Amino acid sequence: MKNSKMIEACLTCFAACERTAAESIKMANKDYLRCIELCRDCIELCTLCIKLDQRGSSFSHRIMKVCIDNCLECAGECERFANMEVYEASAKACRSCAEEMQKML
Repeated sequence: MKNSKMIEACLTCFAACERTAAESIKMANKDYLRCIELCRDCIELCTLCIKLDQRGSSFSHRIMKVCIDNCLECAGECERFANMEVYEASAKACRSCAEEMQKML
């Protein structure tokens, strides 16, 4: 499969952010709202990056740049709550995803 490292990183980020968003929602605490928002955006952007890459879309690199920005911001937000494993895992997955996408630009 073409660009398999980027795809694997996106899928890992997708899964980590899905878990983190779900955990954040359970907290029912407004301090986690930004984290939920950024995780949900990561989920959508990572999925879109895979789809566009696999079709060879001319928009692929532009969307990857947006995804990289979102992943890095999401990682920073998750690191605010890094004393909990799920947030630490998301931060790591987001940074890894951004790094793999950066290699493709």
